[in-house]
Amino acid sequence: MITSAKLLRSNETGPPLDYSFKSLSSIEELKMQRPRRGVKRYRKASTGRYNCTALRLNNNQLVSVHGIHAVAYQLLEHPETLTWLDLSFNRITVVPPEITSFNALKILYLHGNQLSDLNSTLRPLKCLEELYSLTLHGNPLEERKGYRARVLVNLAQLKSLDFNNVTSADRKRVIARQEAASAKSTGRCRLSAFV
Repeated sequence: MITSAKLLRSNETGPPLDYSFKSLSSIEELKMQRPRRGVKRYRKASTGRYNCTALRLNNNQLVSVHGIHAVAYQLLEHPETLTWLDLSFNRITVVPPEITSFNALKILYLHGNQLSDLNSTLRPLKCLEELYSLTLHGNPLEERKGYRARVLVNLAQLKSLDFNNVTSADRKRVIARQEAASAKSTGRCRLSAFV
C-alpha cells in the first residue's frame, strides 16, 4: 500500500490540475469539464483519476465550494495528499468546513473573493495544521482593523500571509495582542468577582 508521504515523494504525481478560467459557477461542473492543457502532461492512475497534489480553480465564477470534498475524491487518485488549492478570483462568500478534509493542505489561495466575516473564514482554517501559506487579500474582510494580526493569532503556523513573509515583528505584535487580550479578560474577571 502506498502511503501519502511516499506518494508525495514519488515522481508519479503530475502538474497542478488546472481548471482556471473555465467560467465555472459550481463545483459540480468540474465533473463535466476537462482541465486546461499545460506544458507538462497530466498523469492518470489506472482508475482514470489524476495523480497530482495541486488543484487550480482560480478565475472562475464560483460563489461556493460546497461539495469540493466529494468532487476531489472523484477527480484525484489521492485527494488526501492535496497540498495546494487555488480558489482565488472567484465570488466565494464562505469557506466551508469540508475544506478541513484536506488535512495535508499547505498552500491555500483565497484572495480576490467576497469573504467578509473574518471569524467564520478562520474557523475551518484553524484545523489545517500543515497550512503555511495563505492569501486573503482582496476580500472585504481585509478592511477589518487588525486584520493581519488577527489572522496570525488564529493561524500561528503561517509562514506567509498574502504573499508576504511573516516576520519576527509580526510575531511580536501577535504576542502583544494576545497579552493585551489576556490582561483585558483577566481584568473583567476580577471586576465581576466584586459585583
